[in-house]
Order: sequence, then C-alpha cells, then structure tokens
Amino acid sequence: MTEKMEKATIYSIAKEARVSVATISRFFNKPYLVKEETRNRILQICDKYSYEPSKIASAITTKKTKTIALLLPSFKEPPFMDLINGTEYELSKRGYCLNIFNFRESLEREREIAKIIDNRFIDGVIFSSVYGNKNDKIFILEMLERNIPCIMVDRIIPDMDTPFVSSNDFLGGKIAADYARENNHNKIGIISYNRSAHIFNQRVKGFLSILKKAGLGASFIIDIPLEFNKIESSVMDSIEDVIKSKVTFVFNTSDTIAITLMRSLQEKKIKIPEDISIMGYDNMIYSNLVFPRLSTIHHDMHEIGRKVAANLIYKFETGDFENKKLVLDPKIVRRDSVRRL
Repeated sequence: MTEKMEKATIYSIAKEARVSVATISRFFNKPYLVKEETRNRILQICDKYSYEPSKIASAITTKKTKTIALLLPSFKEPPFMDLINGTEYELSKRGYCLNIFNFRESLEREREIAKIIDNRFIDGVIFSSVYGNKNDKIFILEMLERNIPCIMVDRIIPDMDTPFVSSNDFLGGKIAADYARENNHNKIGIISYNRSAHIFNQRVKGFLSILKKAGLGASFIIDIPLEFNKIESSVMDSIEDVIKSKVTFVFNTSDTIAITLMRSLQEKKIKIPEDISIMGYDNMIYSNLVFPRLSTIHHDMHEIGRKVAANLIYKFETGDFENKKLVLDPKIVRRDSVRRL
C-alpha cells in the first residue's frame, strides 16, 4: 500500500485497521465501546491520512473538544437570538465552538436531546429549560450522570443546586409596577405566558407585590400558552375581556405579547396610550419600531450569554464555576406606550 491515499474514507480506514465499518462508526460516536488497542490503531491511521474526523478522534486522548451545547426552549422568541449571539461571541473569542439545540417548548424534546448528546463530543452544556420547574429536572440529572458540566441560563430551576446565570425577573416585575404607579394607574391588568414557567411567574409575582403594598390588585391575570404560534389567537380570544375591564394599564410579561395586544386593540379603535397604556418586557428590537414605541423592561440577554459562556469556561480552566448563582438586574426603558393619568 502506498503511503498516501487519494482520499481516505471510512471504508479504507476500516480495511487498513482490520475492523468493520461499524467499529469505525462506533469509534467516532461512542469510543468507550471500542477497545483501547483498537482505538489507538484507528487514531493512528486517521492521523496518517489526515482524515477529517481525526480532530474529533484526537479528543479521545485529550478528552476536550472545545465544543459547547446550548439548549434553548425556542428559536422563535427574539430574546433567545440575543442570548445565542452573546454566548457564541464569548465562546468563539476563546476558541470554542457552539452546537445549538431547540427544545421547541417540549419536555419530550428535552429528553430526546439528552440522548442526542450521548452521540456528540460535548465538553459542557448551557441549558435554558422549558418551564424552569421540577418537570425539567430529568435533563439536568441525566447530564450529571454523564459527568458533563452543566450551567443554566435565563430559565432556571430554582430548587436545584445547578449553577446559573439569569436576570432578576421578580425585580423586573416590581420595576414595571412602580412605573404603573408612578403614572397614577390603579386599574391594571396582566397578560403573561403560562406561569408554570418560573420566569413568568416571577415577573407577575414581582408586579403584584408592588400593587399589594399600594392596597391594589390586578383587575385580571390572563395566562396564554408558551407556544409562539398560539400568542395571536390567545390574545384575540381575550381582547373583549380586556376592553370590558376598563383597565388603564396592561402589563405583559413579554414584548411579543405586548405588541400583539397593541395591534389587536388598535384594530378595535382603542387608542394607545390615550385609552390604555401598554407595558412590555424584554426590550427586543421590535419594541422600538412599533407605534407607539413600547415601554418595556430591559434585561441584557447578550450580556447574559457572554456571562454564562465565560462562567462555563472558567469551570474548565479551574475545576469550579466562578459564580454559581449570578443574577443581573433589569432596568426600565421608558418610551411612548404609557401615559400619565
């Protein structure tokens, strides 16, 4: 045999290594199932012919691939795009690659992805859960069983000891309520994503805590499904109740809900903010492009992405996380959708 092949393939490597193609595939996907002597022989042949996956094979000896998995509830909500950009920026700056997975707001999908990760060379996991409650614990426990370092971001599970980076959603709710009271609003409604998701529950709780101190309550609290494609129909189903309530201010736990509500009210000839003031949460890019421009709560998802990536890399370099519980404070963005009474 000549020293070099024109183009090495999984078949030619299997032939020279005197193993089956299935063994070569197993070597790249689940190397621990291949005998050490066979692993070393295959690795030498891959290096000999500069076979592309040899970079992955080399990771078997170093036990590092510099590849991180980022697992998100959805790709449809704009804040997650900011999170992806911040995470990727920090990782690439430090020589790491990013694999992104979409849970599609499904717990079943969480469990599917846990199995997929078994077949990938992943150094660590950044995990934003679907709900942020006990239903998401299975994924974390499965990562711990595999000894894969895991850190949560944004949607966290509060009663687990898993390290996380998040925004202070309770404080964000309080800031929004303070803004409503500052503008003399007493008849107030709330529309939220399903509060079984921890972050939305916290935003509503923070908002209600300020109302309670003022001796007030919410005229209504409407929960809508987490699924992005159900937002419009859910808001439309509730629009008559919102109008009949005679509220002067509606707090929404996401800008997506707020913008959908604004459009629905405007189609009913309800003026904003003259008839009803609207408050959002997220400060996504579209909130400054609608009319009137949306007042909202800003939590810097790009910065949160950078922080969570840096924290995980710190774990790789030192053996422990720099901050096991890092919480960033949100701030208010005053625009045109809220008026003073």
